[in-house]
Amino acid sequence: MAGIKLSERSAKVKYEIRDIVLRAKKVQESGKKIHWFNIGDPNVFGFKPPAHVTAAIKVALDDSKYSSYCPSQGDPDLIAAVAKKEGVGAESVFVTSGLSEGIDFVFQSLVDPGDNVLLPSPSYPLYTTKCEVLGGVPNYYACDSKWEPDIEDMRKKINARTKAIVVINPNNPTGATYSRKTLKGISDLASEYKLPIIADEIYDQMTLDSPHSINMRDLKCDTLLVSGNGISKNYLYPGARVGFLSVHNDEENVLSSALLRLCNARLSVNWEMQRGALAAVTGNHDHVKAAVTELRKRRDVVSRRVNGTSGLSVVAPSAAFYSFVKVESKNFATDRDFVYSLLENTGVLVVPGSSFSPVLDGKYFRLVFLAPPAELEEAFDKIGAFVKSKA
Repeated sequence: MAGIKLSERSAKVKYEIRDIVLRAKKVQESGKKIHWFNIGDPNVFGFKPPAHVTAAIKVALDDSKYSSYCPSQGDPDLIAAVAKKEGVGAESVFVTSGLSEGIDFVFQSLVDPGDNVLLPSPSYPLYTTKCEVLGGVPNYYACDSKWEPDIEDMRKKINARTKAIVVINPNNPTGATYSRKTLKGISDLASEYKLPIIADEIYDQMTLDSPHSINMRDLKCDTLLVSGNGISKNYLYPGARVGFLSVHNDEENVLSSALLRLCNARLSVNWEMQRGALAAVTGNHDHVKAAVTELRKRRDVVSRRVNGTSGLSVVAPSAAFYSFVKVESKNFATDRDFVYSLLENTGVLVVPGSSFSPVLDGKYFRLVFLAPPAELEEAFDKIGAFVKSKA
C-alpha cells in the first residue's frame, strides 16, 4: 500500500546466501543448469539424518503429549542431556529454533545501540545482521593466512563499548579449525577484559582431518561463555530447527534470566523435533564417520581443482563443507562481479566473500562442497573455462 514506511531496522537485514537465489532462478529460467553451491544443506545432496533420530520423532508424533506446548526453556530430557554433555546445570541450557534463534537471543540480551561485538573476518553473516539490527557495530578481527584468529589484532579492536567476542570453530565460511593455542589465547584475552565469549560450535563433529574440534568449554574459561550447538550440521538435520545454548560461568544467572524471558516470549520450539534432538545427543554417532568420509572426498576434489586453476587459490578446509576461495585474477573489480558473472555464464552459484566480511583483504567466494564429486568436477570444468576466458 502506498504511504507505508518500513522501519530502518528492516533495511539492515541482509542474508546474501539466500538472497542470491532469486538471481539464480532467473538464470535457470533461461534454460541453464544451476549448480547450487550456496547453501550448506546436506539433505539436498543425499545426506540423511541418523535413523534413530527420525525414529524418535515418529514415536513422538504418535504421542499426544508432544503435540502440546513444550516448556519454553525446552524439553526437560533434552535439557538434562545437553547439560550433562556441557558440564552445566539444567537452568543454564536453552533450546532454540535452530542455533540462529539462539544467536538472536544472545545478541538481544547483550547488545545496545552503539555497542560492538568482536567478529572474525570472515564471519557467518547472521552475526553481522543481528548486531546491526540492534544498532550495534560489527567489530571485525583479522585472521591469519590459515584463517586462525589473530589474537593481537583482536586485542587492538577491544574498546569500552565491546560487549562480547564471537568464536566460530569450526569456521563457516572458511572450514578452518582452531588450534588449542589460539583458543587459549582467546580465553585468556576474554578473561583479561572480562568479556563474554559466544562460541559457535555447530560443526564440532564434522572435522575432516581430526576426530573432533576443541570446544571452548574444554579450556575451563573463567569468563562468561555461551556455547552454541544443535542438530543441523553434526546430525545432518537442518530442517528440524533445533539448537541449544549452554551458559557457563553465569553465577548470578544474569544472562540465563534474560534468555529465559526471550524463550518465554516465543512460547516454545516444536516438541516432536526436540525428541529427535534428544535421540541425537544421547544416541550413537555412527553416521559421523560415513559423512566425514564422503565430505573428505569432496573437499579433496575442490582443493585440487581450485589450486589447479590459474587465478584461484584456497586453503584446504579441515572441517564442515565450505571452501573459501580467493580470486587472484585482476580482471574482476569486486568479488560480486566475479560471482554474478560466473553465475550468468556458467550456472555455478557461489556466494561473494564480502557477504561474510566487508573488510577482507582480497576477493573471495564461498563454495559449498556437498554435491557429489562428479558434479563438482563438472562445475570446475565450467569455472576453469570461465576464469581462462576472462584472463
